[in-house]
Amino acid sequence: MQQKNRYKTLFALFLNLYCFSFFSQNNPVNWNIKLSDSSILFEAKIEKEWHLYAVYLPSPNDGPLPTIFEFNKSNNYSLKDSVTQSTPITHFDKDFGVEVSYYENEASFKQKIKIGNDSTIKIEGNISYMCCNEQTCIPLYKDFSIAINQD
Repeated sequence: MQQKNRYKTLFALFLNLYCFSFFSQNNPVNWNIKLSDSSILFEAKIEKEWHLYAVYLPSPNDGPLPTIFEFNKSNNYSLKDSVTQSTPITHFDKDFGVEVSYYENEASFKQKIKIGNDSTIKIEGNISYMCCNEQTCIPLYKDFSIAINQD
């Protein structure tokens, strides 16, 4: 019996690695991340026929995964308020069975920051998000790093 469970676990691991490898090479979202007026601006270009889900979903415990921005802790900067987002499309999705909020073509998100006194600051973190088209949904992940030189 343990042998069967081991094979199931290995199969699931290989399937996840295959899917991760396949989808990481076929990411339907291209991110541009930059500093703008004491804020980090995240601009997403979304391939045709794909949706990127919003940060704030009408039914956050049901339906698709929201876009989540995580920032590594640092004494060199602090986050002000929470992430803001451009206005998404919101409608009832029959596949998820709930109202969803998403973007087509492009989206922008902004995180206000307060920068400390150090001359060089590095802001690092990641974005986890979900993209769907008519056939499939893909959970994706992107690391980011922005260096700020205050000289």
